Amino acid sequence: MAIRKDANTLNPNERAEFVDAILALKAAGIYDRFVLRHANAIMNAIHRSPAFLPWHRRFIYDLELELQRVSGNPDLGIPYWNWPSGEADAAMWRNDFLGGNGDASGVVRTGPFQAGQWTVVNASGLPSGPLMRTFGQNGFPTLPTQTEIDQVMAITPYDSPPWNMSSSPSFRNQLEGWAGPNLHNRGHVWVGGSMLPMTSPNDPVFFMHHCMVDKIWHDWQARFPNQDYLPVVGGPFGQNLTDPMDSTPSGQIGSRPIDVLDSAALGITYDDGTTIPQPTIPLLVVDANPEQFSIGAPGETDIFQFQVAAFGSHTAFTTGSSDTFMTLFGPNNPAAQVAFDDDGGENLNAQITRNLSAGTYYLRIRLFSSNSTGNYAVGIRSNNNIPTPIPELTVDGASINAAISTANESDLYRLNITDDAIYTFQTYGTTDTFMTLHGPNSQIPVIASNDDGGVTLNARIRQQLTAGEYFLRIRHFSPIGTGFYSIHATRE
Repeated sequence: MAIRKDANTLNPNERAEFVDAILALKAAGIYDRFVLRHANAIMNAIHRSPAFLPWHRRFIYDLELELQRVSGNPDLGIPYWNWPSGEADAAMWRNDFLGGNGDASGVVRTGPFQAGQWTVVNASGLPSGPLMRTFGQNGFPTLPTQTEIDQVMAITPYDSPPWNMSSSPSFRNQLEGWAGPNLHNRGHVWVGGSMLPMTSPNDPVFFMHHCMVDKIWHDWQARFPNQDYLPVVGGPFGQNLTDPMDSTPSGQIGSRPIDVLDSAALGITYDDGTTIPQPTIPLLVVDANPEQFSIGAPGETDIFQFQVAAFGSHTAFTTGSSDTFMTLFGPNNPAAQVAFDDDGGENLNAQITRNLSAGTYYLRIRLFSSNSTGNYAVGIRSNNNIPTPIPELTVDGASINAAISTANESDLYRLNITDDAIYTFQTYGTTDTFMTLHGPNSQIPVIASNDDGGVTLNARIRQQLTAGEYFLRIRHFSPIGTGFYSIHATRE
């Protein structure tokens, strides 16, 4: 497992390994792709907004994987720039590591990234001259202190409306540097030169700088395990918990904030040994009396799990005087959002009713206002004494006409496959459908999925199948979309 270390503590071999891997990525053209990924992202989608921290966590994680690949060392971690001990005379600025400050004109002429050996690129990917640095000459003569970092580390919640540069209270906004002692922004401005524009990853210290930013977030998560990412919903697109983040490609991990919240799951470890504690998730028993809980701190989120034994309609609900907000995930995946609700229950309580297949589901409950605290009760009830049968889709039989009638609804169908052959499943109509195929003999494993493989916005899956029972799940591509469709199955 890679351990991310203070850049100033690396030994000569560790410094050389990191530099050599960076140079190898540059020679292969891969490094410049990272520069362009940042440079061409929408500014307000990855800065000045809640996704700032998860976007850059995923960004540096992807570079770390590339460094491990070209070095052949799966334990190579990006070192972090420890600002309080990272001024111009620090070890990280030596000639065998990053090189130092620029000359009178700002051109870096020392170290492995000096003029003549390292060329930066512009937002079009074209060569744009040497690396530039102007330490402490752009309005910030000093770097953040440990006292200032500790000040920001004490702030909750993660973020708050209006989800931008004016958000307060907001740990994210203070760490980014639009309020408070100015942490992240100050690092960019202190280095100056190539670290100022959106092409700032041209300077390798960018990744060490953002590794320090990520470490602070990592440590904050460890200190406040009940303070979740915000907003869950209701923020600008690309900023909510399960929205895809701008300019984030498919990769080893997902592209949504929820996919990068768990540092331990990503294998991220810092040299001070901090890890994100994995809390015991309370188990709610279906059809038991509602249990009492409370949101004791602003921005806090409570997480629960419950077991569904067989397919059927279930309702998750809260009671009490607090204005609750609920999000449902599953089955068997705490990152797969099923539905969310604000005021679907009595008064200002949340309530979600859905047909659920067998498996483990997760509820996240918070208060609608990230600045509020309060008590509530939560429960799960089954709505059918006899499980609702799953509609059977007959191969080469009649189509089934159906509809996605509410937000976040999904429809499940059962198929009995008797022969090994190639089968095609497709929807028809004007609704933008998304289809997943599960099996054999289980509703859980996803063996194929499709969005627009059919006519216009319809879904289509063509798959070689062996004999067994399979399941098709149909939903709208948009989590809030509704509409009619028909589903048909054929064998070749």
